[in-house]
Amino acid sequence: MSPDKKIMFQARLQRRLRELGINSFDMYAEKLLGEHSESPELAILVDYISTNKTDFFREKEHFNFLSTQLVPEFLGRASKLGFQRLNIWSAGCSSGQEPYSIAITLEEFMRLKGISFDYSIVATDISGRMLKALREAIYPMAQIEEVSLDVKHRYFLKSKNVHEPKVRVIKEVRDHVQLAYLNLMDNSYTFNTKFDVVFLRNTLIYFNSETQRRVLVKVLENMNAGAYLIIGHSESLINMELPIKTIAPSVYIKTNTI
Repeated sequence: MSPDKKIMFQARLQRRLRELGINSFDMYAEKLLGEHSESPELAILVDYISTNKTDFFREKEHFNFLSTQLVPEFLGRASKLGFQRLNIWSAGCSSGQEPYSIAITLEEFMRLKGISFDYSIVATDISGRMLKALREAIYPMAQIEEVSLDVKHRYFLKSKNVHEPKVRVIKEVRDHVQLAYLNLMDNSYTFNTKFDVVFLRNTLIYFNSETQRRVLVKVLENMNAGAYLIIGHSESLINMELPIKTIAPSVYIKTNTI
């Protein structure tokens, strides 16, 4: 962990120490490491120190690419091979805005093209609190201020509480998203399928280059050849020596097996 990240870690964890009445990080470490491995404190620690910044349709260029290039190319390939379901992984999904934005983009594509196809989105995160928010799919009204009015009407239900207005993603969209706990630092990832698209955005930035590569190798192992990898605009895979090639800004395609 770099020095600036350690400062951020310390600032976020200080609040937890005050809640517990603990005076030092050494004392907290003793509590954390001395308890049973399934102690709820580890999950609480993760919630305090993980970064959960996200928005609906964040980095809009990626969703434009999804609907104008990625999906048409996938459907073209699938028609030659016999159609398969489009399997997508939203890694580090936070409270769910990203996977639901992906689903809405696909629903809009089908509506405008007058077609229908099957798709599934697996949304993973290390924070149990964020996964609970994803499952509920309820968000402050302010979070969809920049979403077009017709998309709001089609895919969000408005609460009746005028003092604290909220919206909920409609069930037809929620049903396409399956949530799961996953720590990207685990030795391997276990899924029932390989993915055609992986959104791994604004997550790698928190790791050093060696850790980034280890994570990417494991991610690529769970992707089909020809699958798309999408990272954040502030991230870079230069000199990673991975079986990928750039096809758009921060968008890559897996070229072969590792």
